[in-house]
Amino acid sequence: MGGSQHDTLRANWKCVLACLLVSMSPFQYGVDFGLIGGIQAMIGFMKVFVYAAPNTPVGWNISAEVQQLIGSLMTLGAMVGSGLAGPLAWKLGRKPCLWMACILCWASDIIMMCTTSVGGLYAGRFLIGLANGLFMTFSQLYIQECSPAGYRGLLISAFQFWTSIGTLVGTVVDNFTAPLPGKAEYLIPLGLVYIVPVIIAVGLFFIPESPRWLAETGKMEKAKKSLSWLRPNQDAVDGELLNIQDAIEESRVNSGTTVFMEMFKGSDRSYPPE
Repeated sequence: MGGSQHDTLRANWKCVLACLLVSMSPFQYGVDFGLIGGIQAMIGFMKVFVYAAPNTPVGWNISAEVQQLIGSLMTLGAMVGSGLAGPLAWKLGRKPCLWMACILCWASDIIMMCTTSVGGLYAGRFLIGLANGLFMTFSQLYIQECSPAGYRGLLISAFQFWTSIGTLVGTVVDNFTAPLPGKAEYLIPLGLVYIVPVIIAVGLFFIPESPRWLAETGKMEKAKKSLSWLRPNQDAVDGELLNIQDAIEESRVNSGTTVFMEMFKGSDRSYPPE
């Protein structure tokens, strides 16, 4: 990044740290993806949630239906959570929705660790899906709205990094806890789910709300304060805030004149004859 001294990563360290904190959200999805398959094969887990099968090598078995629901309910929850993001984004902002995701994540983990019924396990899986849907949506929104344009792609790419790290950690922990006796072999991997939401929830107290959302809701003084915290060059804050206001106004004007079906209307889109 050539040019101004204000364009370097070092100069933008506060914004970079804030975005990296929020970008840890996909770690949850990665951990879940990495550990849930291994947990279902653990004897301690099967003794609680499935049925005895003396003819099998381990003496226990899990039905295909239970396996499918354990996996798909998380995906369903994530879809619902992402679908709720629109109204929540407008009314609450980015940080409160990320806190909400942390609370849902903790609640789901408490249920999964404490329950002894498959129904309770299903409820926990759906709740963690809701949390993941909110995490994935609002963390990306925050990064897109707060990061400098020159580093936006780099910071968004951290998503895949955290997902991969989470998957690796989940599978490694599964491998090391599988030999443990009793419930400990699956409760310890589930305990991983607490860690990153705690880090994110605490860290959110020290970073500002999205300046775009604050400007969009008419809180211009707070938007300026937020942008001043995120940007090293204070002389450019007013100009960037003006650009944000112009973009919001343009979005409002266009939102009333463009409809979904217009994508399928208009002139002939067939290829011309050769």
